[in-house]
Amino acid sequence: MAKVILWDWDNTLADTFGAIFAAQNDARVQYGLTPWTKEESKAAMNTSGRNLIKDVFGEEKAAEVRSYFLTRYAKHADALELKEGAKEVLKTAKELGFINILASNKAGPILRNEVSAMGISDYFDRLIGAEDTPNDKPSKDFTDAALLGFDVEKIISIGDGKADIQMAHNYPNGIGVLVWTNPDSGEFNEIKPDYTAQTLTHVIELLKKA
Repeated sequence: MAKVILWDWDNTLADTFGAIFAAQNDARVQYGLTPWTKEESKAAMNTSGRNLIKDVFGEEKAAEVRSYFLTRYAKHADALELKEGAKEVLKTAKELGFINILASNKAGPILRNEVSAMGISDYFDRLIGAEDTPNDKPSKDFTDAALLGFDVEKIISIGDGKADIQMAHNYPNGIGVLVWTNPDSGEFNEIKPDYTAQTLTHVIELLKKA
């Protein structure tokens, strides 16, 4: 029986918010909308990028806007870095016998390219992103696909948003760990994390007890 961790990517293991935020506002300005504040951007990012663009710009313009957004994101993403402690927590999870699955709402091909560029592909047993499945995170279709083929004993989902907590709560004994984000913010009124951590070093201590 496997112990599985569903890891979030953006702003959990990798510091990508700046690039996403800049590209979002490039697209908003390009298509006649006022730029978002950082708070507005963060509040909107509890869905996949493709769904967010549909919600903001409409179905008819979605493909055109997404193409523009991805071009701008690539420009801003040149200097992406891992969060402090990311390699250490992934290495420790492997040593503790966990299956590491990267489960992100970033488009799968982009996700895999970023992970490869940062030299950490070997830490993961599976990488799954938006558009790899018909429905995106946190749907049970998405998490079932992430877990397919593993005889799962324990599921822990680790991320910075409510979608990450919901992924764990798709299953009766799932454990949702919120890292970096204030658990008292309004978005967690209905979907509450089981544990919170201020740093990835703190996550290591939680995993040692899991």
